[in-house]
This record gives sequence, structure tokens and C-alpha cells, in this order.
Amino acid sequence: MIIAWAVSSFQDHPKNENQEEEPIDTLLEAKFDAATTRLPGFLTKIDQKTILKFYGLYKQAVEGPADSKKGPYWFETVARKKFNSWLANSQMSRSRAMEAYCELMAQLDTSWDPDAETVKKSGLWEKMPSTMGVIEPEMFDDAVVHPPTKLETETEKKWFAAMRVSDIDTMRTLLRNEPEIIEAKDQYLAMTALLWATDLGCDPVVQFLIENNVDVNAVDGCLQTALHFAAQCHRPLLAELLLQAGADRSALDADGLTPSECCDDEDLRKKLTP
Repeated sequence: MIIAWAVSSFQDHPKNENQEEEPIDTLLEAKFDAATTRLPGFLTKIDQKTILKFYGLYKQAVEGPADSKKGPYWFETVARKKFNSWLANSQMSRSRAMEAYCELMAQLDTSWDPDAETVKKSGLWEKMPSTMGVIEPEMFDDAVVHPPTKLETETEKKWFAAMRVSDIDTMRTLLRNEPEIIEAKDQYLAMTALLWATDLGCDPVVQFLIENNVDVNAVDGCLQTALHFAAQCHRPLLAELLLQAGADRSALDADGLTPSECCDDEDLRKKLTP
């Protein structure tokens, strides 16, 4: 998914409970540390959505709120997804993030007693090795970033470049000369211009593509449709355009999620519910 998914979500947050919070309880630190050491054993048993939740809570607990102005670039797909997961917890205190991490671990591992002080702290807990540092390289092995299997043609390169700057005139010319380019997919993420434009928030491009009968239900390498991207990026106007053009509310991505299940905006989620 976050590509302007993250960019569109980078908003300044009001003062939150992280600011001037009280020192973190030593026992809670121990529980949190114990939970982080248990997670690697469950990585093969949980989906990416759950791993991302753990990641976001971990970053919030260890570093505090993400700086929305220092997020990854739009093309850094994997980093964007992880950053968005962290950013989603910005209103939590570090203590609350630790508690939430432990609660999620307890749901996953019913044999674990979160109240047992299983790890003795040596002080300076914030400098302990990052469990998520070990997990990160494995998080998306089956998903987004793969070596190219089909290099883009020169025309396709021009097509995607024009899309990114909403150069409709160039896109129109390219489409006139090569009609099938409307469904071309980029060489790394298997995303069509419609998927990119929805993710980037290029409204004029989305409108242009729909007017030219683009497949609104085309999917990327994770089986996500443009409606999934509109849901994740909180783009209600683009979601409405896509729905009017026949976008499928029931489409399932690689994690078995519909667009509404990928959306944390309550009003938009209701519109997207099948």
C-alpha cells in the first residue's frame, strides 16, 4: 500500500498524551520486552496486517510518535506501509503502546502470562536490541517488492512518468497511439496507472482513465484494487468515482481483506461496506 498512501496521511497531530508523560513502569517494560522476544516464533502463523500492528506499536513504544513530516518517499512502498502503521499510533503514550503490544501478544499466544515478569531488566531498556529490526526484512517476503519480471517499455516509462505529474495531454497522446497501455503495469509493483493515480491522489488522472474505460478492478501484486488504495489513503472522492465506474466493494486482497476492512476512516468505511 503507504506512493502517496503515506504522504496523504502525513498530518500534524495535536498535542497528545506522549508529551510530558510520566516515567514508564519497570514491570511494564519487562512485560513488553518479554513480548517482543516471543513474537519471532509466531511470524509464520500470522498475516501481514497483524505483523504491521506489532511493528507500529513497537515503534511507538520505543521511539514515541512518528514525525509525519519525515516519512518515506512515495515510491518506498514497504517503508511507507510500516511508517503508516507507526503513525496510526501517534495519539498513544509509550506506556499505552507497550500495554497494547502485550495485549496483542497475549491474544496471539494464549499460553503466555502477560503479568509474569519473565525478563529482568538491566536498565536503559530503550537501547535494547530491536526485535522488529530482525523482523523487518522478513515482513514482506511474499508481497510487494520483487525483482522485475517484465521491463517497462520506453512508452510505458513515459506513461507512468506523465501520470505522476498529472500530464493528461501526454497520457492522451500515448493512449491514442497505443490503446492497450491503459492497463500496463509497472515493472516492480505490478500497478496500473489507475492504482498509482489513486494512491498518489492524482484526481484528474483517475477521472481521465475512467473516462477511457480503464479496468477499475485491476489488481497489483498484492491483489489490491484501486478501491483498496482509496480506502487506505482516505480518498472519499476517488472512492465515489471508482464505485460509480463499477469498482467491486467485495474484492479481496492477498490478505483476504475487502476495501472497507482496509479503511480506518469510519464514514468512508461505511460507504465501502459490501
